[in-house]
Amino acid sequence: MVNENTIYFWLGLSGITSKRANALAEKFSPFELWERVGKTLTEKSLFGEKAYDALVRFHSEEFLAQSIDKLDDMGISFITYDKFPDKLRQKEVDPPVMLYYRGNAALLNTESVAVVGTRACSAYGKEAATRLVKDLCESNVTVVSGLASGVDTYAHRAALRADGKTIAVLGSGLNCVTPLGNVGLCNEIIESGGLVVSEYPPRYAATKYTFPERNRIISGLSAGVIVVEAALKSGALITANYALEQNRTVFAVPGNITSVKSVGTNRLLYEGAVPALCAADVCDTLGLDCAKIVKKPRAIQLDIFEQKIYNILLSGEENFDSLVIKAELPPPKLSAVLSAMEIKGIIDKKQSNFYRLA
Repeated sequence: MVNENTIYFWLGLSGITSKRANALAEKFSPFELWERVGKTLTEKSLFGEKAYDALVRFHSEEFLAQSIDKLDDMGISFITYDKFPDKLRQKEVDPPVMLYYRGNAALLNTESVAVVGTRACSAYGKEAATRLVKDLCESNVTVVSGLASGVDTYAHRAALRADGKTIAVLGSGLNCVTPLGNVGLCNEIIESGGLVVSEYPPRYAATKYTFPERNRIISGLSAGVIVVEAALKSGALITANYALEQNRTVFAVPGNITSVKSVGTNRLLYEGAVPALCAADVCDTLGLDCAKIVKKPRAIQLDIFEQKIYNILLSGEENFDSLVIKAELPPPKLSAVLSAMEIKGIIDKKQSNFYRLA
């Protein structure tokens, strides 16, 4: 006799949508489905015709046992809906039937916060993500992200450097990591005691639909979602919308109002998102039981010229000559402003007269 875990695995193999699976779970127990499919339950509309035909085709204890053995051979495990943490089983999350995973599945039950943002992030976005993640990890918070380029990559790497824990939620199967350049990062996460999960079969290639779909799981695993940097149509905003539907707290990192990469985050703030100025803001708002709460930074008052330089350097480092042109300041005045900002600890001067935010 098959057990409940195997039946959920069987349902997952069929490709049944999470919405249909959740609707069926309200009407039938897993064992009822197993006993009736292909026998007395003929309403294909409940499953969708393709999924129903697949369930009939896969209705074999021997076949399912062999399929699970093949997963083991690939070093892949699976966790089914009945063993999900409560936060992921929440109806508003639209949970999948099962998740394939590599790594430490115990992280699913830890205090988690998602850190997401644009793939084409600026130097400011990279720095903001890195600092937030470092401090969150030092406060024993697990960082969840999507292993995409840009902010996601910097978030995962910052967690690894801080000896913290991180969960990567893929928009593809575990054997089809996208982008290819992050295959190494994926392995590092697993080897460091982190976790990589996907609702898609191991060899399932990513599509334009799977990335938005997986975003609901990123927010579903998290107490809150921090959007670091996002354009107006960024996928990170899809994650923020899922978070709101799931009653999660949405945070946004304030950005340069002249940067297209901050239009989305600044819009979130305008609509009521919580400003994420440091990790303490996040921990305090969520009431997380953290081992270490990072002190909030001291506010520094900038004059009109310093603010102009600050806004320019948000996009990355610049040399003195470039700043003269962009800030529209005469060299003597610019030199005085830069010196004052260095003394205040706002900027750093590098070799060859390059400046960057401290």
